[in-house]
Amino acid sequence: MLRVLPYFLLAACVSDPGLSEDDGFDDTVDDGKADESAASTPAIHWFADRDLFPEGGAYDPVDRAFFVGSLRHGSITRVSSTGTESIFYPGGEPDRYTLGMQVDAGRRRLWVCTTKSSLGRVWIFDLATGNRVGDLDLTTVNPEGACNDILLQADGTAFVSDRENHHIYKVDAQGHIAIWADDPLLHGSLVSLNSMDFTEDHSALLTATYLPPMLVRVSLANPHDVRRVELSGDMFMDGFNVLNGPDDLVMHDGQLIVAFGSSIKRVVPTDASWTKARVTSTRTIGGVTALVEDGAHLYGINGQSVRFLLGVTPRAFEIFAIDPAKLR
Repeated sequence: MLRVLPYFLLAACVSDPGLSEDDGFDDTVDDGKADESAASTPAIHWFADRDLFPEGGAYDPVDRAFFVGSLRHGSITRVSSTGTESIFYPGGEPDRYTLGMQVDAGRRRLWVCTTKSSLGRVWIFDLATGNRVGDLDLTTVNPEGACNDILLQADGTAFVSDRENHHIYKVDAQGHIAIWADDPLLHGSLVSLNSMDFTEDHSALLTATYLPPMLVRVSLANPHDVRRVELSGDMFMDGFNVLNGPDDLVMHDGQLIVAFGSSIKRVVPTDASWTKARVTSTRTIGGVTALVEDGAHLYGINGQSVRFLLGVTPRAFEIFAIDPAKLR
């Protein structure tokens, strides 16, 4: 979601005399406002790097390892099954962000979205060696192409979301890039697309614009069929935290779980085609930037991207388990 936002939005957060480092834009356990339902269980890992700002994450079910990117370093950190942290990719390039990522467990590859000066590339790493074996430049198909998240298919192809433009790209098995979906509904007036996932029947791709928040359905059979999902129930926004849009979403047991900065939404379809759905909201641990799934288990990554944007001192970053049964 990192992009220059209008000054009045930033001012709304930083000029409030009641705003502390633990209040307002990403309510936290520290300010007594977070997780009324205990859906966020205690952390399973605290990151040693207090300047990491992990924005995206992925899980390797073979080695049972987590991977996270970094807004500060443009690096990739690996957390082993025993909790050991190591630098998978060192980064260090100024203004480079490593964002959404996904593991192709069968092919032993890690796909990573990365941007520099808002221009996007897709990196592909060999999980066994750590070597980068692919570097795909999105500006070859769109001079202003950006990148925020990866969604892999079983055949080795990938969808890539663009947080700056109204595009979703598709990368084929040979590494060729094309604009797959192009529609005004994919454009957020302040910040465009973040995460993506498939509907359970694999008939459509669900994605969301960040600001203003909106859930969008794209037909896999016909990417010209792009629709706004009609939502009922709770608001599809993070209360009055105006900088917090939907940072990540995953399809879990037929329901879409969506992470905002200080709340998690459960989105349940009310028709078979996912054109209508109902939202319930649970306040949870603040600063959530990514959701990671391991079969029946669901985890959140506390990356505090809004604090990075505003230059506010972060709390310790963590990976924590989410109990979907305790979400409203």
